[in-house]
Amino acid sequence: MAGGYYPNTCENVVPPHSCDPCLPREFGRVRAVAFIKEGFEFVDETSQSEWEAGIQSGDIILIPKVHGALPEPSEQMGAGYGDTVETLLGYEFVLTYYDRNYAENCDFYNALQGQQSYKLMYKTETKGHLTDATVSVIPKAPIEDDLNSEVVWMVQVKWKDSSHACPFNFPEEVLKCYELGE
Repeated sequence: MAGGYYPNTCENVVPPHSCDPCLPREFGRVRAVAFIKEGFEFVDETSQSEWEAGIQSGDIILIPKVHGALPEPSEQMGAGYGDTVETLLGYEFVLTYYDRNYAENCDFYNALQGQQSYKLMYKTETKGHLTDATVSVIPKAPIEDDLNSEVVWMVQVKWKDSSHACPFNFPEEVLKCYELGE
């Protein structure tokens, strides 16, 4: 008998869904971001001392006060096989944040825009989210025709990944400005 056996080893084990109506809500807005050098690994991303050590070593660039959003990602679909119409390959994410520290950060954003070796952490109300993929940074500084408008950095951060960044409890004590060598 000719033929083959195709074991179903491609499926992920799906953990049970958590259903707790009493869990606290997490409120939106991207409130802080950090760029983390590829290769830097956390033992515990909730550890204040690990974040501070990464900042002091220059492996983490923290921007503690921003505002922004991460809209719904675009799904990237591929061909389906057999009776499957399409296959989800992953997602394309575009996070936009605003940094009010304008004039002093021109060199910073000009240098960051060419880098391809940073991952991203973005923080909502209490949760941090770390990307698995490296990101592209596209800084812009639009100037409006309005005497009362502020000139700020509008920064788009783009990446593709096969999954979403999972939330973790972010150590709030880290959110401050740092002088390297402090």
